Amino acid sequence: MDDDGEEIEEEFGPGDPDYDLSEQHGYRWEPPRDGDSGPIPRWVLVVVSLIIVVALLVPSLVYLLQYA
Repeated sequence: MDDDGEEIEEEFGPGDPDYDLSEQHGYRWEPPRDGDSGPIPRWVLVVVSLIIVVALLVPSLVYLLQYA
């Protein structure tokens, strides 16, 4: 605070220990947003998910059609 009671906004520079926490440094923990940034491509996840859904539905449908 200065003499008038107003708070002075501190500027963090590369030499300050709090610089990594400032907005000027940026948020490097955010992942890139290009779609296929993960270790497994998105299309592989979709295919595996569809196979799992089909594997769960087919036996149920066969059972219902056989005993209905």
